[in-house]
Amino acid sequence: MITLIVTFVIGFVVGILVGRNNETKVDRAVEDATELYEAAQKEIAELKAKAKKPAKKKPAAKKKPVAKKPQVD
Repeated sequence: MITLIVTFVIGFVVGILVGRNNETKVDRAVEDATELYEAAQKEIAELKAKAKKPAKKKPAAKKKPVAKKPQVD
């Protein structure tokens, strides 16, 4: 039981130390992700603006008259 508690405490302390050492790396990664997100949002806004421009519609094709078959009695 004591070894379980000691193992848990040691693991907790090691986790805190590793997290503290990697804090700068994590902060840098978060900043990079934020910059990429902002760039993506700008690009999406540009694409939406381009998509909203009305496209030229082709005139509707005229239907060809269907030849009537002679009625046989």
